[in-house]
Amino acid sequence: MANHLPLNALRVFEACARCGSFLSAAEELAITPGAVSRHIKGLEAELETRLFDRFNRAVRLTAAGEQLSVGVRQGLSTIQSAVDAVRSKRDAPLVVTVLHSLAARWLVPRLHDFQRRYPEVQILVAASDHAADLARENIDVAIRLGRGPYPGLHVTHLFDTLMTPVCSPGLVEKYGPFNHPNDLRGVTLLHDVLMLPEEPDWTDWLAAAGADRVDPNPGPRFSNTYLAVEAALADRGLAFAHKAMVIDDLANGRLVQPFDLSLPSPFSHWVLSLPEKADQPNIRRFRSWLLDQALADGLVDRVD
Repeated sequence: MANHLPLNALRVFEACARCGSFLSAAEELAITPGAVSRHIKGLEAELETRLFDRFNRAVRLTAAGEQLSVGVRQGLSTIQSAVDAVRSKRDAPLVVTVLHSLAARWLVPRLHDFQRRYPEVQILVAASDHAADLARENIDVAIRLGRGPYPGLHVTHLFDTLMTPVCSPGLVEKYGPFNHPNDLRGVTLLHDVLMLPEEPDWTDWLAAAGADRVDPNPGPRFSNTYLAVEAALADRGLAFAHKAMVIDDLANGRLVQPFDLSLPSPFSHWVLSLPEKADQPNIRRFRSWLLDQALADGLVDRVD
């Protein structure tokens, strides 16, 4: 018995014990009364004890049957709870937290491709610029900008960050041509005030470009890159943006780079998960898909 549990017979036994009738149990289980009888006889033979007293239209548990019924009912309930828990986890949405700007300008426009590949996976995208507690907030994947190495988490490098000036073609028509960075004098510069302290900004770029006649300080401030880029799209000035966040607009001509000079940031984008969850199929699929997207966009040279 320890090496072989007759699970089918025990399931039939539980139905008979609960229904008080072989016929009712057969109807519930969608099998024949003869099949019910064979299961019960086989179980009684294996246990070498009688489990039911038989009457014309009903059955009644013996003392041994009562004892077995309690254990089987509890065991089947435990199995069902475990199955429900696994099924619930399988059907739960994949919770992904990502910085607001990266979500709006890079991740969300590409999500349709992931859904096309894996239509059975439901995704919940939670945009946030704050540090994430993956365990407490029940987060499956976090995409964050930083140096790493994020001890205690499963960490995958997504892509490095390049900062570049961008503007609309209309701005170039109005103020250009821009043959030298000093030609930006008098052009509105758009600022992202929530950039990390060590990230390059307009002061760094203008110095690197030799634009000694351009004041880097004037211009409107925005709480994130997304808003600064939206202002640039509306012909309001030049934004200094992470290249990943403007890659689609550069490709379709909505934005242009007036100069080729880009500055590397000391920070990279990382994909983070709890170590005990990192190999779950949907998390693994999503992580691999992110790397594919970064490779396709030319944000990385290759994916190891």
